[in-house]
Amino acid sequence: MDDNVKILIAEDENIIAKDIANTLRRFGYRVLGSVKSGHEAIEKCKEFNPDLVLMDIILEGEMSGIEAADIIMNSFAIPVIYLTALADNETLQRAKITEPFGYVLKPFDERALHSSIEMAIYKYKINQQLKDRTRELEEEKIKSNRLLHNIFPSEIAKELQETGSVKPKEFPMVTLLFTDFRGFTEMASGMHPRQLISELNDIFNNFDLIVNKFALEKLKTIGDSYMVAGGLPRETDNHASSVVFAALDMIDYLTERNKVSEFQWEIRAGVHSGNVIAGVVGKNKFTYDVWGNTVNIAGIMEKSSLPGKVCVTSSTYLLINGCFECNYGGSIDITGYGKIDRYFVSRKKMEPLKAFEIGKK
Repeated sequence: MDDNVKILIAEDENIIAKDIANTLRRFGYRVLGSVKSGHEAIEKCKEFNPDLVLMDIILEGEMSGIEAADIIMNSFAIPVIYLTALADNETLQRAKITEPFGYVLKPFDERALHSSIEMAIYKYKINQQLKDRTRELEEEKIKSNRLLHNIFPSEIAKELQETGSVKPKEFPMVTLLFTDFRGFTEMASGMHPRQLISELNDIFNNFDLIVNKFALEKLKTIGDSYMVAGGLPRETDNHASSVVFAALDMIDYLTERNKVSEFQWEIRAGVHSGNVIAGVVGKNKFTYDVWGNTVNIAGIMEKSSLPGKVCVTSSTYLLINGCFECNYGGSIDITGYGKIDRYFVSRKKMEPLKAFEIGKK
């Protein structure tokens, strides 16, 4: 027997309490003493934190052993075994509600007392292990959910959690933004890798804040390229203007950053509006992505843009010309798509809040 097991006796009859205490010591348990009332039992549990309480159902004072046991088990998570000479069903049913770890009838049998204590201690340890494991699993679940919501839009994360997959969906009209840095290869070659990662991390973290500000979806980064979508997975009416407002904010952010930064970064931004198919691909590493001509054309607009400028196609221009002034930038001939007119955003005609209010009317 493990002599570290500490037991408190709550028994209002001195002879019985002494008899139990002597029996427990012979079995190798450590007896913390005996008390006669429920209030005393609670105070001793606060003071000594026993491993087990042997609790008589009837004690001195106004508080019954059942009431004291309920407080002890719920407040201190200490297992309780009831001592009882009562056989009436009503009292026993009240005792069962508190979910004790066992019963010992008085006058007690030494062997039954010993086995009840051993079983209660074993049961308590198993319960604690189960609770600890359940808590660990819940914490892991929370971490997994947080990670999923960091990687995917909330609707996609929810569908993935509930079904294990995401059905591809076609969106008739969304707006995509691509950005990249001018002269990135030359700048990167002259920087220490840690310095480069630090710069990109700082810039992209601030881009993320801008994306969240306009309720857009960051799809991915590839090297120095940053990809954003408006109008998915929640379809909106102001997806084009939201994307362009975000692109201008990114340019403004870099302009201010360059005033105090050792490295001077400039981005080119390309925007196109059209239909896409969106879905989750991958088995071990999921990715929410989009496909279609709109993706290709938005990427070409970024490549044909200028540093510090937002280049949009005519389809996007038709959606934003009420919010922005744009200059015609000529047409470009794209293999497989023909000639596409492009425009460069020159300034805002109104601020985002006003533009979105008008868009809702």
